[in-house]
Amino acid sequence: MLDILATYKYHSSMFKILVIDDEIDICEMMKDFFGNRGYEVIYALTGRGGLDAFIIERPHVVILDLCLKDMFGLEVLKKIKSSRPSCVVIIITGSALEEDKKEAIRLGADYYISKPCSMSKLNELIAKL
Repeated sequence: MLDILATYKYHSSMFKILVIDDEIDICEMMKDFFGNRGYEVIYALTGRGGLDAFIIERPHVVILDLCLKDMFGLEVLKKIKSSRPSCVVIIITGSALEEDKKEAIRLGADYYISKPCSMSKLNELIAKL
């Protein structure tokens, strides 16, 4: 019984990042980058998959693209923030629309970064949490 509790405690204390982006290359790059820095990284290629992973994995941070194949990222953001407002959400997007940025901030996005994004900038943001 103690081994199970110790294992559970170890896994629950790891800082977990969920990446939701439809570009597998970006997901793999972030998994490698943050994984090499001691973070646990999970990714999903769809909004629905991301929401499922969010519920199951309970990440500390979500890195979310706005342009997903199955749903708009702002819908995902809204569901995440209504479920767990304290979760930090970093929007990364190739969209330069000012209205998307305003709506993301209104819905509770903590950061909004344009693609291509600097991995060192993302790392600085996450390291401060």
